[in-house]
Amino acid sequence: MEDKIRQIDHIYRNLKLETPNESHLPTHASVLLLLTCFAKENFKIFELGSGIGHVSLVLGKIYPKSQIIGIEIQKKLYECSLKNKNANQSTNVEFYNLSVKNIKEQFNTEVADYLIFNPPHYFDGIKNKLEDRRTARSSENLEILDNFLYASKYLLKNKSLGSLVIHPYILSDTVVLLEKNHLKAQHIYVAYGDKKNDAQLVSIVFRKNGGRNLIIHSPIFFRIGKN
Repeated sequence: MEDKIRQIDHIYRNLKLETPNESHLPTHASVLLLLTCFAKENFKIFELGSGIGHVSLVLGKIYPKSQIIGIEIQKKLYECSLKNKNANQSTNVEFYNLSVKNIKEQFNTEVADYLIFNPPHYFDGIKNKLEDRRTARSSENLEILDNFLYASKYLLKNKSLGSLVIHPYILSDTVVLLEKNHLKAQHIYVAYGDKKNDAQLVSIVFRKNGGRNLIIHSPIFFRIGKN
């Protein structure tokens, strides 16, 4: 895993990224999503809610023989992703300005070998003051998460894997919605800011029509303290 962390870090440090504001730049969630990705070369990989495109662009660098497709509902972020694709000469990456609710309008079913996303995961409490960031990271209810999962079920080939990153406080809701959409959790990675605090993020790798094969992996720490 350390080699993959170094690879992701190297790619990110060399990406040229245009963004409407700093809140759409890479975060711990972006790195965790890439770190726990089970994609392979020669895959067709979808990212739902691709924002300014940086996760898709990193995937394109890690898997140069794969086709990467990013789906983003916000026009401003989608336009940035097109500029970022060109600036980084990512010929194996495509972006679409599309809602996950309308995925059937653009794509046939069962075309994805792998699929990833970091959905909105704040459903109450304080909302971000920036409208585009609020749309990207928060929602009034769990319907939008269900929409992401339904799109995952629609796009994924049977028995294929996908992965998502969420905040721990919606873990139980997410597992229920995964089951509803015939997506079975296979791997869970729990990430912490350091060893003294509660979990920050959870990555779930799921399989379409998968079996009961859940593995909960060793914790991931973003920072290693002295103790």
